[in-house]
Amino acid sequence: MTSWSDLLRPGDATDFFTRVSPWPVFDPTAAAFNEANALWLMELSRLVYRHDVEEQSPPPQPTRASFLQRAGLRQHTFFQDAGTDTQAMLVEAIDRSYAVLVFRGTEDPRDLIQDLKAKSIPVHGSSTRVHDGFDECFKSVWPAIEAALKTIAQPVFYTGHSLGAALATLAALERPPRALYTFGSPLVGNATFVSAVNATTVAFRIVDDRDLVTAVPPPLIGYAHAGVRVPLSAPSTSWLAAWPFQPSKPLADHAPVNYIDRMRTAAPEIVAPPTA
Repeated sequence: MTSWSDLLRPGDATDFFTRVSPWPVFDPTAAAFNEANALWLMELSRLVYRHDVEEQSPPPQPTRASFLQRAGLRQHTFFQDAGTDTQAMLVEAIDRSYAVLVFRGTEDPRDLIQDLKAKSIPVHGSSTRVHDGFDECFKSVWPAIEAALKTIAQPVFYTGHSLGAALATLAALERPPRALYTFGSPLVGNATFVSAVNATTVAFRIVDDRDLVTAVPPPLIGYAHAGVRVPLSAPSTSWLAAWPFQPSKPLADHAPVNYIDRMRTAAPEIVAPPTA
């Protein structure tokens, strides 16, 4: 059963890179949807919630850095802005075969305030419009991220869960990655924004069954989703089962650990996106 900690404090977990055995090999050459890559990128999207020396002293044990090292990765740079409470990390494979830019999702009341700023605003002085709160968070860290990306020669993948997924999608508009994988992403911008992202980026939007966050802000106020939708199957339970002791199904389906487990156990049921 999904706990409130699974949903609200995913960084407290200590089972990173162990819930799938054997752990698959990441393919840095893959442009089409790749289940192994999706597992890696979702686990990094879960791990980025874990605080390390940049935020806590002493940091929780085992550290985020130690989990990365065990997985054959190392952190290149950690990015954060105190004003918007926005965090991201750029990690690279120890063999330098690929790198991943991972944005953190909502975990603090300040993040929730940004999530609720649903007014759409123009970017680049055009008809491309995006979510005001997401854009504010993104712009607070993007200059430092862009500078770091310019030092990376290997293929770079972008990813994130929840708010982190929205920020990764905004990053793709500015500097297209090898591929973009988002998990539990809210809607980020209008149809013009979506067209711009889809025209330049190989993007996959993984959705766990009834995940409530993937339906907001509503399309009725001008928002649309970017990327090819990749649905996951989940157990059918009552929406209010175990409430308030455990999250109801639409919230439980948003928990990062459920994305990992459902990709692991229901991989044959993942609907592969079209190749054309």
